[in-house]
Amino acid sequence: MNTNSASFKSILAGVQKLRNAHDTNDGNSANPATSKAPIEPRPVKSPSRPVPVANRDTPVVNAFNQRKNEEEAAHQVSQVEERKRKWSKVSPNPTSGASGKEKNVLVSVSQRGNPLLSSLTNTSWRYVSPSGGNKIYYDYCVQGRNIVFLSLKYHKLHPEYISKKIQPLVKLKNNVLICVVDVESSENILKDLNKACMFNGFALLLAFNFEQAAKYIVFMNK
Repeated sequence: MNTNSASFKSILAGVQKLRNAHDTNDGNSANPATSKAPIEPRPVKSPSRPVPVANRDTPVVNAFNQRKNEEEAAHQVSQVEERKRKWSKVSPNPTSGASGKEKNVLVSVSQRGNPLLSSLTNTSWRYVSPSGGNKIYYDYCVQGRNIVFLSLKYHKLHPEYISKKIQPLVKLKNNVLICVVDVESSENILKDLNKACMFNGFALLLAFNFEQAAKYIVFMNK
């Protein structure tokens, strides 16, 4: 019995030690000085925005290529101005009337007194005369087209005139013969004139008065 009571006491003493140890641990966890601070969660970082990468096709602007671009632009402007100067220096050749074009209708001084001129309205025109040994073979020149004027009344009096008039212009292009039909029974005369125009590269335009002939010239100058 003593042995059993001694062992029972030792068991009780062990239990008491366990309780004391348990109470000690509970006291330490309640003490703020000895308790460990709670672990705070780390803030989650938002994904950073990607740094924009420069477009490879975009040229890098620096002092060198900026100066180069300015020089190229100035060169292009100078070329345009040079072309303008060249074109402004081009003047029609009074001999052929086909080397240059202008909006002014060129009228040979031999056409002074022609009733057609009084109807040459709504367009600009000016007289030209031979100069520097150059002869003028056209009667009117409209934007490089040589025009010969003929009245059938004059043609009946001077039938040789028209062949001499158109002969120097045969080698040129865009020639026109404007003929005013101011006589009766003109069919046979017009057949001969039409044949002469076909073989010499002229276009034949028939007008029945001087006003209509002037309208042809105004129309061609538009």
